[in-house]
Amino acid sequence: MSVGKVEAYKGIVLLKRKEGMSREDFLEWLLKSHSRYSRSVPEVLRYTGSLVVAPGPRYEFPDGEPPFDLINEIWCRDRASLEKAYAQLVSMGGPDSTLSAVSQRIPLYCEEYILK
Repeated sequence: MSVGKVEAYKGIVLLKRKEGMSREDFLEWLLKSHSRYSRSVPEVLRYTGSLVVAPGPRYEFPDGEPPFDLINEIWCRDRASLEKAYAQLVSMGGPDSTLSAVSQRIPLYCEEYILK
């Protein structure tokens, strides 16, 4: 089986809000505070934040709560750009800014393939 062309490299971060923080406050934190970091890095071509609103088919949230509340994604041209962008975000304190609002943070590097 042949593998398709890598279209982009993505940094994906799964975030769980701190206990006691409302989803509204968490979204406000993303939009007004945390997002300024990724928006300011030139290597980042696209930046999205996806707030989890409901479980998908045949899945239920444990205890009625999603395991993660937010999925952040940054797109870069290549792996080197992604690593450079992440290093810049770390030097600016971006990941550390999550400490005020987040109880769990899982960063992932991904290759993106366009399938449709």
